[in-house]
Amino acid sequence: MFNKKIFFSLFFCFMSSIFFGQSIVNTEKLFNKNKDGLQLSSEFNGNSISGNASVFILGYSLNFSYKKNKSYLRLFSGGQYISQNKTEVSNSAFSQLRFDYQINAKSRYFMFIQLQSNAILLFNRRLLGGLGYRRNLINIERDSSSKINFDISLGIMQEEEVLNRSRLPQNEKYYTNYTRSILSVIGSWKYKKKLTIINTTYFQQNLFSLADYRLLNETNMLFKLNKNLSLSLDIEYRFDSDPPSLLTNKDLNSNLGLVIVF
Repeated sequence: MFNKKIFFSLFFCFMSSIFFGQSIVNTEKLFNKNKDGLQLSSEFNGNSISGNASVFILGYSLNFSYKKNKSYLRLFSGGQYISQNKTEVSNSAFSQLRFDYQINAKSRYFMFIQLQSNAILLFNRRLLGGLGYRRNLINIERDSSSKINFDISLGIMQEEEVLNRSRLPQNEKYYTNYTRSILSVIGSWKYKKKLTIINTTYFQQNLFSLADYRLLNETNMLFKLNKNLSLSLDIEYRFDSDPPSLLTNKDLNSNLGLVIVF
């Protein structure tokens, strides 16, 4: 019984290892089906430990997608909360509203607005607004059992950040408002409608300072258990060339959880 308790505690801790350092929100692993109508996706995980240590972890997401003809309207939201001995360790949340218009089978325009907070990255508020163009370069399907896709996106966005001033050195800037370019490369492989692997790389460059850029690479593996339930494994790497002085410029993490699609 004791060994079982240890196993389940470790299992749920691993399920709850959400990407604490992420400042770029990856939406590519959600809603990779292109069917008309409304779709709903949610992901929840959590852990509570009491006794010698008191730890509470909660991760969540709730996402909507509506497609009609060539237009997509999508709302992504999620976050995570961690406390230890009733003291907040981490608290982050995000919400993104996105509109896509499909020009043809290989091309689409996109627009988005995003609001985000992240205690670990010292964001009191991060507000983004942008637009761009996405193009499919490779689309290979073999006997309906295997499908390979490769897309590239180019765009521009305005980024406003307000940092937690109380945790910064007195003379360090806490407010920025920059224009950044958007470059993303998305590759996916689907096998027998059971396994989907999506690799996404985001690159965001400050247009007025070449030394200031951000990079996120994320690999998502989705294994379909049934029509509505999938097992998800994510491996994520983030690099920020110009982080606040209290932070390092790299984060690496993994996340194991369940995705429910209605």
